[in-house]
Amino acid sequence: MQGVKVRGQVHIEVKRDVKHAYTLARSIKHPWYRCQALAQVADHANLNEIESILKESFSSALSCHDENRRVTVACWTLRVALEHQLMELAKVFLGKLVYQVNQDMDPLSKWCAVTVLYTIKTHSELLEGFFPTFANATAKGYGWQVERHIKYLLLDEDIKNNKKYVDHLSTRLDSILRWKK
Repeated sequence: MQGVKVRGQVHIEVKRDVKHAYTLARSIKHPWYRCQALAQVADHANLNEIESILKESFSSALSCHDENRRVTVACWTLRVALEHQLMELAKVFLGKLVYQVNQDMDPLSKWCAVTVLYTIKTHSELLEGFFPTFANATAKGYGWQVERHIKYLLLDEDIKNNKKYVDHLSTRLDSILRWKK
């Protein structure tokens, strides 16, 4: 509960005092909430500090206990890097997320790749390189959550513009619908 509470304090404080918010964020013990809070701080930090805070946030994400959680929460950090147009840093982060997604996980856990896709969906230079990992990660798994992910992605305006992703997702949806019969 400490992490949730302090993350909320960071959210409020970062608009008033970035340095104090940074101190609060660093005090969070749970890596998931520390990552999120540090990403919020980085989003408001000055240009001289943003990269180091983002690296600290990403490091916190990587200390979560499993790959699925690491990938999911690290997308907070990746999003801030992209919003601040720190493309080289974003590419480094994405490379590390690709590594995590490619670890031996159960098929449903690999669907954390969807979170990465949503984070990078407007960056065509990242989408192309991420496709093999995404296709592999989402090649297996059935159930309502998988079906929901696919349907939402196929409705997403940014994803609709990428034939590779649409073809892959459509094929997966077809296989799920056949499986359900």
